[in-house]
Amino acid sequence: MSRRRVSGQGSFEGGGCPLVSVCNNLRRDTYFMGFSTNTFLFIFLLGTLAVYIPTALFLPRLKVPVLLAASLIFYSWADVTALPVLLAMTIINYGCGILIEKYRTAGQSRYETMFLVVGIVLDLAILVFFKYARFILGISFMSLSGIAYLVDVFREKVKAQRNIITFALFMSFFVKIVEGPIVRYSDVTRQMNRPEFSAARFTEGIRRFSVGLAKKVLLADQIGVVAHDILGTTNNSPVLAWLGIISYTIQLYLDFSGYTDMAIGLGKMFGIDFKENFNNPYISQSITEFWRRWHMSLSKWLRDYFYIPIGGSRSGNTYVNLFLTFLLAGFWHGATLNYIVWGAWNGIILCIERYLKKHSKIVLPELVRHVITLLLIMIGWVFFYFEDFSQALAFLPTLIGLGSTWNSGFTLRWYLSQRMVLTLIAGIICCTPTLDKIEEKMRENRIWDLAYLALLGVSIMIVMSSTFQTFLYIRY
Repeated sequence: MSRRRVSGQGSFEGGGCPLVSVCNNLRRDTYFMGFSTNTFLFIFLLGTLAVYIPTALFLPRLKVPVLLAASLIFYSWADVTALPVLLAMTIINYGCGILIEKYRTAGQSRYETMFLVVGIVLDLAILVFFKYARFILGISFMSLSGIAYLVDVFREKVKAQRNIITFALFMSFFVKIVEGPIVRYSDVTRQMNRPEFSAARFTEGIRRFSVGLAKKVLLADQIGVVAHDILGTTNNSPVLAWLGIISYTIQLYLDFSGYTDMAIGLGKMFGIDFKENFNNPYISQSITEFWRRWHMSLSKWLRDYFYIPIGGSRSGNTYVNLFLTFLLAGFWHGATLNYIVWGAWNGIILCIERYLKKHSKIVLPELVRHVITLLLIMIGWVFFYFEDFSQALAFLPTLIGLGSTWNSGFTLRWYLSQRMVLTLIAGIICCTPTLDKIEEKMRENRIWDLAYLALLGVSIMIVMSSTFQTFLYIRY
């Protein structure tokens, strides 16, 4: 299979008038307004802010309706035929929440439980059908948010929301509907009722959005060119195979965490705070620690709404409970064998780590634990990347030189141009706490806001002149 030259970066389209590039890209990304598209940045976001900011300042009671209208437009842009599904899920969870609370107040626990079960079953039925039979954007995150809301109302952690407009915003807020994070109603109750818009929040939101957009278009998309070019071929030497999976490991984190940064930043711009979803997962010294740092809204959801209810570490077989939890995590990502194996891979390792922690006194050096953890993570990402399970099985032996072409004709020099080396170094830095420390220092002096604006400007220029690369996690 032939390879394209990547030293000049295959994700850019060359030259020409920026306005022409914007117009061409607007036509190209009209099917979905990803946060890194011209359509989102120049039409939807600017238009929404133009309406929302005056509303927040002069008609604050209309902030929620304006955000809901914007969210419905955003979702309809991707697939207007899916809008009835979103509305149905909103009505189901809104109604069941009220009925759960009503019958609990009346002391009729049987009906309280019945409507909890009805709501969860309907959420799961919609999830399974529209995720695996006819994919609908954001269905996974909507379903989990709805289930968490019903369970929290049942557990009396939150009161049922009586305002249908506010609840509809919770379910459909465009900032988090596509790739999360999985937002719990208990975390945003006050702000969903009354978004806390301010100049300080807006400024912090722009900073966070700028960092996320830069992660996506300046790093993840560029590193992804190397990752997908190598992983998409079969005649790789072991060195190239490792470069491919390492590049994908970096790309996946920068892409997903970049989206989360943008989502958190956008939320702040509109006066709604979301919890963090990543905490430098690649510095972990075990897979257990990794899952405390990676996609934290999902791992906490699995813990609170599946692992603990089926027994957790208190009843039944803890190892079975743990394994089933991550088998579910794999199935949630997709019904194909590769995702099931990926979930099982993580579940088995977590069980082994739990057993060794309890029964073994051997403590490996930190560096050794870190290296082993990264190797286990990357092997897991092999299953995650290849939707065809046979391709994953064919790729793994190439990492140790089995069944591979040691001299494929493509050397590291083919991929590692000076620009790509610098991009990879920057990507690795962004996978460590170093980026957090840099940002912390920058916040101490407002002069650094100019650096954020420059970063945003460069990223927007790349968006204007490049082919849109969809977010990797959008399929889930």
